[in-house]
Amino acid sequence: MFERLLMSLPAIVGDIMRFIFIVAVSGSLAFFFGQLMPRKNFFYNEFPYSPFAWEREGMIYTKLRIQYWKDHVPDMSKHVKSAIRKKISVFRSADYLEILIQETCVAEFTHAILILLSPMFLILMEGVVGLASSIVYAIGNLPFIMIQRYNRPRLVQLMRRQLQRDRDRAVRGGI
Repeated sequence: MFERLLMSLPAIVGDIMRFIFIVAVSGSLAFFFGQLMPRKNFFYNEFPYSPFAWEREGMIYTKLRIQYWKDHVPDMSKHVKSAIRKKISVFRSADYLEILIQETCVAEFTHAILILLSPMFLILMEGVVGLASSIVYAIGNLPFIMIQRYNRPRLVQLMRRQLQRDRDRAVRGGI
C-alpha cells in the first residue's frame, strides 16, 4: 500500500502544482482586468450589488463569524502599489468611502467571474482531478464575495454618516 502511494506521489504533486499555477494565473489576470474596469459602471445601490433582504444588510454573515477571518484572506491590494488599499483611515472622506464601496463591487464582480470560469479546470486537468479542482476553485471564491457583501452595507452606512457630518459642518460654518 505504501509503495503504491509513493508511485502515485509524483502525479499528485504535479496535479497540485498545476492547480496552483492555474489559480495564480487566473487570479492575477482577473485582478488586473478588474483594475482596468471603469468604476462608473458599478452601482452599489442596484442589483446585484445592493443587499438582498435575506442578507439583513450584511449581518447574516456574522453567523459565519466573518468579522474574525475576513482580514486574513489574501488581498492583492496589499501587494500591488497601484491598487486602492481596502483600509479606512481616521481621516476618511465621503468621496474615499464611495471609492471603497465601488471597489467592493468590482471585487465581487471579479470573484463571480472567476466562479463562472471554474469549469476551465475540467478542460485543463483530467478526470476527477479536474472536477475536484473546479469545485474547490468555485467554493474558494465564495468567501471573497461574502466579504464584499458584508463590508459594503457597512461602508454605505459610514459614507452616509460622513455626508451628514459634512452637511452639518457646512450649515454651522455658514457655507
